Amino acid sequence: MKATYILKSKNIFNSVDNSPKEGGVVIDGNRIIGVFPKSKLDTFADENTEVIDYGDKLIMPGFIDSHMHAGGNMDYVDETYCVDVSSAVSFSGVMEIIRNYGIKYPEKKYLLGINLNLFNLKERVIPNAKLMDQYISDRPVIIHTWDCHTFFTNTKGIEMTGIKKEDPDPNNACGRDENGELTGEFNDTAAFIITECIARTFEERQGSLRNYMKKLNACGITSFADMFPSGNEETYPLFKSLENELTTRIHFFSSLMDYTPEIIKEYKKNYASPKLQFSGLKILMDGVLTVYTAWMLKPYCNKPDTSGYPAIEKEAVREKILEACSQGINVRVHTIGDAAVRYIFDVFEEARKRYGKLDKRHCMEHIENINPSDIPRFAELGIVADMHPRHLMFYIDDAIDYLGAEREKYTWAFRDILDTGATIGTGSDFPVVHFNPMLGIYTGVTRAKDNGTPDAGWNPEQKLKMHEVLKMYTIGSACAINRDEELGTLEKGKLADIVVLDQNLFDIDPLRILDVKPVMTMMDGEIVYKI
Repeated sequence: MKATYILKSKNIFNSVDNSPKEGGVVIDGNRIIGVFPKSKLDTFADENTEVIDYGDKLIMPGFIDSHMHAGGNMDYVDETYCVDVSSAVSFSGVMEIIRNYGIKYPEKKYLLGINLNLFNLKERVIPNAKLMDQYISDRPVIIHTWDCHTFFTNTKGIEMTGIKKEDPDPNNACGRDENGELTGEFNDTAAFIITECIARTFEERQGSLRNYMKKLNACGITSFADMFPSGNEETYPLFKSLENELTTRIHFFSSLMDYTPEIIKEYKKNYASPKLQFSGLKILMDGVLTVYTAWMLKPYCNKPDTSGYPAIEKEAVREKILEACSQGINVRVHTIGDAAVRYIFDVFEEARKRYGKLDKRHCMEHIENINPSDIPRFAELGIVADMHPRHLMFYIDDAIDYLGAEREKYTWAFRDILDTGATIGTGSDFPVVHFNPMLGIYTGVTRAKDNGTPDAGWNPEQKLKMHEVLKMYTIGSACAINRDEELGTLEKGKLADIVVLDQNLFDIDPLRILDVKPVMTMMDGEIVYKI
């Protein structure tokens, strides 16, 4: 068998072994023939083979981002759609960025700021419509938080939603003052209303998808999972419309609470190609720590009147998961608080007793805090822990205030979970953080801020080794999307999704990880990015 490509390097990480080896990746069409030592490579070459020697650069499987909200947020990397406010250290600074953005784009009907992190503000401010009106009141202003669970709007923004004071709010997700008036805060399920208000046209979004894939390829990403809520009902037809142009594989997980057998039948029929697949269902079980909506077993230390709460009535979630499992459909569940984690473990365990083990794996998402007694249950039940290292950056200084010393030890407990034999997948949770895998890789191995502090890392006993975090981004994430038979390692017969990095991650100072960049990305045997 002759090769289309032979990619040589002194450092090839196949994501099976724990360290790189010298040799070459041999590719025929869109499949990997194998990884061979230098002495055997010539036997696969002829006049049509392209041989590329990458010296001591690192060749590895393409990155798989197992958790994105791409469908509703691709526009967030488009400057004409929104402005990033994360650099501001005061709320007046946030509004100044948005005001200047409005001056630059006077024709925009609304002004959207993204990535507000209240922890970055020197003086903690919970925005509301009246406060925002003091800065901008002539057109809607919408601010999206970094965790993607909350929008804040001014009065014009409230008017844009069409929500009135007297309208019902079964999940208490709309902020209200003591008189019941809307404050402009829209959390979790209420945030979907804002998302619908700021949706773009189908043609605009096709442009966003093309632009988005180029940026993913430049980061070495060859597959991603698009997680409901996408915020735009046209997302899946949008993906389909560009199926022949896709340079990243897309695996989408639609709404558990909205699915019907008829919808699933349609998805399985129309979205079943190697590049675009319906891959399961997704649901939110709780919220996030920062606004006390993560569902905890015990009250928050700095807000002892609450333990958070389920984002959706828990019995309704249980019934839907059991229904899905009865039909052999896998489910991924957002579980951040330790109570949410335990509840979903119990539901999955009940489903397994009723219907047996499914052909496809379930996943639990984020696992930001877990009770130690629940840690072994991932391996016992065969559930993938889909966890996102970069998120811990937001809590290094503050988690102890929320959780106290004992619970804080079990925030992002990568090491404890991995040591039970469980599989961990990972990704960015874009747009919560940027999709550049180097951010998660750096944070996973250092558990430190970008300046290297604290020196030993935060809860350093939970640090990951380089081969472990790279396996999370490759074979672990392939397991999360149930494509591990085809993706995630450089092995015979697997699809040729490959990235080449300009430095060997196994042989550099951890502080330099953030500077590492791809020099080539291949998807399906085709080079989709190179420098």
